[in-house]
Amino acid sequence: MTGKAEAVHVAWGVSRAESVREALRLQGCEARVIALTHALSLGPIDPLDPEGRRAWFEANTRVTGDPCFDGADAETPWTEATSLGLHPVFWVCLTDAVEHASFLEFASRMGGRPFDIVDATGLQIETEGGIAPVWSLGLLRPEDIVASGLGGKRRPFTRAESDAAVADWSQLRRENAPLRVVRDGRLASAPLTHFDAVLAAQAAAESEMLIKLVGRVLNHLSFEVDPPGQGCSDELLFARILVLGEAGVLDVTGPGPGMRDYHVRRRDGWGALGGTGGDP
Repeated sequence: MTGKAEAVHVAWGVSRAESVREALRLQGCEARVIALTHALSLGPIDPLDPEGRRAWFEANTRVTGDPCFDGADAETPWTEATSLGLHPVFWVCLTDAVEHASFLEFASRMGGRPFDIVDATGLQIETEGGIAPVWSLGLLRPEDIVASGLGGKRRPFTRAESDAAVADWSQLRRENAPLRVVRDGRLASAPLTHFDAVLAAQAAAESEMLIKLVGRVLNHLSFEVDPPGQGCSDELLFARILVLGEAGVLDVTGPGPGMRDYHVRRRDGWGALGGTGGDP
């Protein structure tokens, strides 16, 4: 890093970037913070074609609010964050699949050029209920970032680490699976049906609003499985519930189009797909 290079801080997603920005401000730092786009734990990544990804999201997810597809200007923050003459500082928690995927793509785009990393993997913070592990930057408020001293973990990302990250991402791109999840600390390819078993296992025997099942599964994947923070989205779970309804695994009724417009229950005999299990 030269004395002339501007340090810019980088994180995946607007809310995470805002938390980093506010934490830096609380510590007197006015550096730029760039929010990266692309939910790269979902959908095709080889090639990273906007139209191809748009078609995949339209076919395999059901929009519940703002779509998780990024739109036409999604490349702009990536171009800015990897510009020559800047020294990026990438904030990430590698137990979060979407953050992990974004980080691997970023390392690949840097092409071996130096950058720093602030890695929240394994971080623990104090909460009202005691010490809690952090599996995503999305769980951290600005004051948590400051109190935990997370910024002090900033360090150069070595060339050997960069080469390994590029190799991992190259392999994942060759596999080009529908989903990517964290497994044994690394990002791994997964089929579109990866979360179907847990959806079936978490479904109630009595009919309830579909949105309740989605919320219960998101909480289960985020906090109750080991490791927590499995890469998922409510848009994907919504779509998979409708697919399981068509397959006769779940009983789905209602006019649609939103999650509050459907009711769902587990069909008799379906504790989980295949009759056992339930966790991805």
